[in-house]
Amino acid sequence: MKFCQIGLNYNMKNKSLIYKRIVLAVGVIFRFIAFIVASPIKDQHDVMYKYGHYDYAMYIFENWSLPQQILRQFYHPPLNATLQAIFMKIISLFHNSRNNDVELYTTTKLLSLLYSLITLYIIVKIIDEFDLSSVCKNIIITIFSIYPAIIIMSTQYGNDGLAYMFFYLSLLYAIRWSKNHKISTIIKLALSIGFGMLSKISVGMIAIIIAPMMLVLLIKSNTKIKKTIFQLFIFAIIVFPIGLSFSIRNKIKYDIPIGYVFEIGKDSNIYISGSRAGISRRVLSLPLQRLELKKEGIYHDFSEYNIWVDLFKTSTFDEFNYGKDRFYLMLKIIYFLNILFYIFGSITIIINLINIVLSIIRKNIDVNDSKTNLKIISIMLYFLAIISYILFNMKYTYSCSSNYRYIPYITFGLICSIVTFIDEYKKKKELV
Repeated sequence: MKFCQIGLNYNMKNKSLIYKRIVLAVGVIFRFIAFIVASPIKDQHDVMYKYGHYDYAMYIFENWSLPQQILRQFYHPPLNATLQAIFMKIISLFHNSRNNDVELYTTTKLLSLLYSLITLYIIVKIIDEFDLSSVCKNIIITIFSIYPAIIIMSTQYGNDGLAYMFFYLSLLYAIRWSKNHKISTIIKLALSIGFGMLSKISVGMIAIIIAPMMLVLLIKSNTKIKKTIFQLFIFAIIVFPIGLSFSIRNKIKYDIPIGYVFEIGKDSNIYISGSRAGISRRVLSLPLQRLELKKEGIYHDFSEYNIWVDLFKTSTFDEFNYGKDRFYLMLKIIYFLNILFYIFGSITIIINLINIVLSIIRKNIDVNDSKTNLKIISIMLYFLAIISYILFNMKYTYSCSSNYRYIPYITFGLICSIVTFIDEYKKKKELV
């Protein structure tokens, strides 16, 4: 009987591993298909207009220095554009595209694909840090592998893909450091955050999740408190000079505040005036009638004022119209499933939050429990995304401000919350 049980467990584990590999392969294939299908010029954000991502990379490519002005996309930290410039230098050694700069620049889409594949690998490594069942892990991998807007992000030239690769890498090293307390791990964590902020300054928001973790470890250090303080000091002297270097340079050179975002202007056709949509209509409501399912209604509308409607739409198909008559029904189903995903995920976030708070009040929370920690991380990621999303949209009232690409980590928070909720529900049913 014992041997039968061992054999059964082995077969289940083997089947789970096969499924995991198949799903990851599907995720990789979908990213390659998107890479091939997506237009290198049309289906892009902020690339081809003056001072866009193309001009940014080409300026570095041609002058081997940063632009001497902060306009449009030039305000972004330079790591993504610099890597693109280096890549173009390498490509130009083997292929004579110099007479066509646009053609040369389109080759850098390979970098975006690479960032997406590395991010998928990092997600697998993150969930392996938690004591989850194979089924739970496979659910997370499945959703992250096939989630539409994440796949579309792998086709974009902008800095989002690189920034969120470092965001998740930072989360991975933060989780590992909380377990092993090694100086080599905290150095990797500092470098991940630093280079992430050199891709996009908003990556620094990961500190909102990591800081409480560091504080808890500092309190629990006891006899090793000097070692922990030394590691935190090493962390600080690495992350701040790297992460804030571009912002400090701009502050000194142009007197631009740290965290500056370029203002498009009220005369722009994508500006949403207060007269058309105040906070109540833009943020504090969800007009269901605007979640239209007609052909032109499941994509981003630049006249859209409600940020939640836009979040549902752009997290499905970004801002791009892929609507073909023969695919419309399938796209509509995907859109509907995405809305259900947000609704169910948000409900589980609230339930998990209530359970965590009650556990803290009753003093029966186990901070060493792997699933509890994943639950806390998913809640923090969710509210970090929601709060930053609302604040950003209140400050920058443009229709493009409500794009999913500003908070894609909300997906990981929702997935993990759903999975931990289902796992806990199953356990309670088994006990009954």
